[in-house]
Order: sequence, then structure tokens, then C-alpha cells
Amino acid sequence: MSIAGDALAAARIGAREGAGEHMAVEAATTFDELFRRRYEPMVRVAFLMVGSRAEAEDVVQDSFARVELRWNRLENPAGYLHRCVVNRSHDTLRRRRLEQRFGRLRRDETSELQADELGDALASLPPKRRAAVVLRYYAGLPEREIAEVLGVRPGTVKSMLHRALAQLREVIER
Repeated sequence: MSIAGDALAAARIGAREGAGEHMAVEAATTFDELFRRRYEPMVRVAFLMVGSRAEAEDVVQDSFARVELRWNRLENPAGYLHRCVVNRSHDTLRRRRLEQRFGRLRRDETSELQADELGDALASLPPKRRAAVVLRYYAGLPEREIAEVLGVRPGTVKSMLHRALAQLREVIER
């Protein structure tokens, strides 16, 4: 099998092993490779944070644009991408709260109005706790990497996760 064939087979195996799991494979060597490997997992992370597929895709596209601009200066492009997705998700949530406060909330015709208990429970968490839960239990990142993404210490991540899980338990049991 050719080198390109080996890379394609490895990418297919990685995609089948669980899109949300943190894969310990070598770093992407090109922007296109990073985009191909991480686009869908990043959309899922952003979706769990913002609750809208369309907004999640916007967040991820903006994040990839930031990564591409800085590609030659980045030591860890995948880590920077995670950081951008979380920060842009926070920006989206902040903007949404402002729109709600001023009564100008956009109505998205494509949004589905279905009960989603886990999504509602996640939405009840503060943004940093929500990000910690999504990055830990969905993206499968270790606490050390979550700490880097959120700009906090690893002990703070543990505390955030503990409090977030307690709050989720409370919300779900109601």
C-alpha cells in the first residue's frame, strides 16, 4: 500500500473509532489535513456549547480561519483550534444573551423545536463549565489540555467538572 493509502486508511480508522474521542495520532502537517481531521469533531464540540448546528459551523469556520492566518507561527495548531472554538462559542453565547436582553433574539426558521433534556441541561451550565464538560466527556481531552484551552489550572478544571456534574444531576433529576 502507498504512503497516501496508509494515511487514508489511518484517517478512516480514526473516524470509525469515535468522532468525539481524543485521538493520539501525530500532529497534522498541513492545514488541509488538520481541517479534514478536525472539522466535524470541532463542529460537534461547538454544537454542544452553542446548541445550534448553523452557529456551530460558523464558530468552527471562523476558528479555522484564525488557525490558517497563524499557521506558520503555531506550535500546536490543534490546541489553538480547540481554544478558538471554545472562545468563539463563548462569544456567540455572550452575543445571544445580549440579544435576548434587548429583545432582538433572531428566530431561526431551520431550528428544531424538540425536547432535548441533555441539551437543555447543558444549556443551564455557565459557559466555562459547559466547555469543560464538553471538552472532557465529549471531545475526550485530558484535564491538562482542557486547562490550556480554558486558560485555567488543572485543579480548577477538576473543580469545574465536579460542580458541573452536580448541577447537571440536579437539573436532570427534576
